[in-house]
Amino acid sequence: MNLNVLQKGGVVVADPYPHIIIEDALPDNVYDELEKTWPTDTVLATEPFDGGICYRYKADKLLQEAFKPQIWRDFCEYHTSAEYVNQCFRLFEPWLQPQLQREFTTEEVKARGWTEPKHNIHTDCQLVMHKPITEKTSRTPHLDNPVEIYAGLLYMKHPKDTGTGGDFQIHHSQGTVTEVNKTLGRQVNNSNDGGIAFTVPYKRNTFAMFLNQQNAIHSVSLRQNPTEYRRSVNIIGEFKDRGYGRMWRVNEIKK
Repeated sequence: MNLNVLQKGGVVVADPYPHIIIEDALPDNVYDELEKTWPTDTVLATEPFDGGICYRYKADKLLQEAFKPQIWRDFCEYHTSAEYVNQCFRLFEPWLQPQLQREFTTEEVKARGWTEPKHNIHTDCQLVMHKPITEKTSRTPHLDNPVEIYAGLLYMKHPKDTGTGGDFQIHHSQGTVTEVNKTLGRQVNNSNDGGIAFTVPYKRNTFAMFLNQQNAIHSVSLRQNPTEYRRSVNIIGEFKDRGYGRMWRVNEIKK
């Protein structure tokens, strides 16, 4: 069973920053099995984030031998592997720093929670659920952590969710981003937000991935009348620390 979210290939779009969007990323039988076995109770048993509205079940637990169902453990294992990391790096190679323009071995790549000092690239695969609320957007325009190299998002909208919104939004930038508000999740200044360039609808089996550049501003739209938790899988690759590498350097202020 091929669990790779990139198995259909696709073309990286460079504007406004490198990203790829794949609809129906997984074969129907694979996606249906993942949906049928989505571990709702397990995810919701975790400590919530973002003011109590977001739950994340991460690779450090997904990869434990006792974790069931097996298909989710297999899915996580592949998307935290050196094979998947190298596939992502090949896709983004024209925009990567020189130190990333090579093949990484299994001795250099490891999932968060299982890493050792020899592992230069850390990965994660997170099952995420957001409460069905409308009081606030999930995220305002922001940048991700500078150690993050790429971030992917597989949407798994519940078939009974009749709400709208919760979409991934790719933004233009204005000028050079020189400062982010770390207290507000690395939110960018309004003067740097050039508006929405493209919206990826929150829709079943849709995968979006981007390269974490200094202008990679993105957000999540406000949900309207949601009837179910917003479900997604976050797939991440990052430098082990800022001493080994980082994707951008701007002032990270706290206020």
